[in-house]
Amino acid sequence: MSENNRRHTRHDVQIDVTLTLMEDDARAMQTRDLSEGGMFLETATPSDFPLGEMIHVNYLNPLRDNDDTDVDAIIVRVSDNGIGVAFIEMDAF
Repeated sequence: MSENNRRHTRHDVQIDVTLTLMEDDARAMQTRDLSEGGMFLETATPSDFPLGEMIHVNYLNPLRDNDDTDVDAIIVRVSDNGIGVAFIEMDAF
């Protein structure tokens, strides 16, 4: 059995999010899981989301008392049923 090397604990929560690709309309989606470092978003059209694409996500964060959260992220995983995104700090660029 492999060891879990994740930096942040994932929480199985389903919340609604609004995702915006950099030059596209906002899309309503739902999470499968959430952590302090990213989330997995379920979608029937994962091919619409290129690996490495920068996105913007807005949601009520249940890990922080439902704080209205706006965060930039990058698509780091594309699977048959969704996409994995990692949160990024734009100040790092």
